[in-house]
Amino acid sequence: MHGDDMDETDDSSRASPPSQVSFQTHVALSDRFVPFLCCRNATNDVLRIERILLDHYDPVRQKWVGWAWAKDQKSFKLSEALQTLNSFCAETDHLPLEDVHMEFPPSDETVSESRRFFFNPVILCDQLLSPVLTDSLEPLAARAQHYLSHWMCLKYVYGILLSASCMVFVRFDRAGVVLSGEVDIHRDPNTILRAVFGCLALAKDSVDTSVSFPQDHSLLITSEAAQPARYVLEETLYHNPAIPGSGSRVFLVRDESEPETQLVLKDWWRDSKSIHEGEVLCTVSGLFGLPDYHSHWTVCNPDGNDQTTHFISDTLPLHPGFSRAQDNQEYDSEFEQQTEGAATIDLDRQLLIHTRLISKVKGEHLLKFRDSPRIVLTAIHDAILGHWSLFQAGYLHDDVSYGNILVLPAPVSASQFLNHSKLPVSPIHDQCTAILNDFDAVIPLAEFEKGNQLKRPKTKRGTILYMSTLLSEGFERFGSWAHDDLESFMWVLIVTAFSVKPPLSGFARSSVEHTMKICLFPEDPEEHSQVGDHKLGLMVALSGESGRPFSYTDSLSRQYHEPIRKWCVYMLDRYFPRLNRMEESIVGDGQIYLDVLSILRESIASLE
Repeated sequence: MHGDDMDETDDSSRASPPSQVSFQTHVALSDRFVPFLCCRNATNDVLRIERILLDHYDPVRQKWVGWAWAKDQKSFKLSEALQTLNSFCAETDHLPLEDVHMEFPPSDETVSESRRFFFNPVILCDQLLSPVLTDSLEPLAARAQHYLSHWMCLKYVYGILLSASCMVFVRFDRAGVVLSGEVDIHRDPNTILRAVFGCLALAKDSVDTSVSFPQDHSLLITSEAAQPARYVLEETLYHNPAIPGSGSRVFLVRDESEPETQLVLKDWWRDSKSIHEGEVLCTVSGLFGLPDYHSHWTVCNPDGNDQTTHFISDTLPLHPGFSRAQDNQEYDSEFEQQTEGAATIDLDRQLLIHTRLISKVKGEHLLKFRDSPRIVLTAIHDAILGHWSLFQAGYLHDDVSYGNILVLPAPVSASQFLNHSKLPVSPIHDQCTAILNDFDAVIPLAEFEKGNQLKRPKTKRGTILYMSTLLSEGFERFGSWAHDDLESFMWVLIVTAFSVKPPLSGFARSSVEHTMKICLFPEDPEEHSQVGDHKLGLMVALSGESGRPFSYTDSLSRQYHEPIRKWCVYMLDRYFPRLNRMEESIVGDGQIYLDVLSILRESIASLE
């Protein structure tokens, strides 16, 4: 949550960095936006607007008097226009309008150990380039992303695009962007002022009141759970700032009433149509290889209503300037038939609900233990047993990745878990060393289809980097529900094993590390979409089937060679028979778990 330090002497520091906001199919256009803003006016606003119009607007000439506005766009200056608008707002307790091209706001200090930061939200402003397209929205989006990313007390951000003649209102939240239509500044001055004051009121309400900054704490979160509690944030463990997206943040916290106990708090905006991660964790807590549940709740506004990304209407139309045909890989076999001719592109805006979840154990990521293959292999082994526990409880994880496997600070005795006697294999040394985390993408097994053969849904959840070869190619899975997740564990091992910083001379082009890097982490962003195509070739190469000799840039990588080779051979054997979809080639989920665990256990035993 800490932003990059910037040199104030550098002119580039005064401009917002490139936005990573996804615009295609995520920008809505609402003709009800401006009327919605106008409805937010208080009595004082109405009186203030009447006085401003009387002093500054000539209704006969339909022109602002003494204002920085000019109908000639070339003579329009954004800074002067904002200065005038801010002078109208100065008499109120509302917020300032901020030019996004001024010096970038400072880094957030809300989770530092010693500083207290007072946050005052603003309305972001930039020049309107009509029609509004990605290039004209980019600076505003970059600044909005900065605010949403750095201040967790901010639910959404409002902005204004203005020119010499028109004004457009903008809202940024975790579901995407909403734009109003253009409002004529000179012909509709009353609406302009009412909308500006309404927007200021909404910005003031965008602060999450469950987050506070008391004098003796850096940040404090209040729970609305059945037993209210206050949690002091101590450290940021993870943060995903993407817009649109869940905005997931994970913190190390302490209950104010039990300061001796550390907890892990996840704060995110969950999809209302997806399964509730808190409810899943509550169900599976106490099982081997899974986190211990503490509590979860939906974050509410002061009026008691849930905090969501709902805005104006349940259905908003896609802005025509931000639509394009879907060029990503489709998993629907009927997609090509459906998109023949002129396809209709709809707005991709989810209803997200602000949620918090607390678990009891903090873990470390695998890469920190790369120099100890035994720890890495044992952690993946135990995380697979956690996957099995989840599977037996009726859920498929469906999002196995590097960040979702956490090494415990100290091994836990297997006897402490409710299902320790039912595990498919005995835990190594009768201990659990790692957990499988993050259940917001799980699929209830009840949703799967049953026929002559087992059939699992074709999903696009998770990162393609860790997705199974079959699913990344867009095929269906027959014969197993768990196979693809178990292959994802293999890709986690490959990434962990061969992720090394290149020496000054760079990677040897024939090295395993170089091959993995160019296949899974291409430098050219345009090649990211080809990662799925590269994975089968990489798996063949790592299995030794291609006959291609490998060298190792780092000697430690060689210690991972044999388990990865055996795992790739096994997955390839399972990959090619599926093409025939023959019943005799089907291997049950239980056997696949045993086979993969056996590969890991043999490798771990060889290291002891």
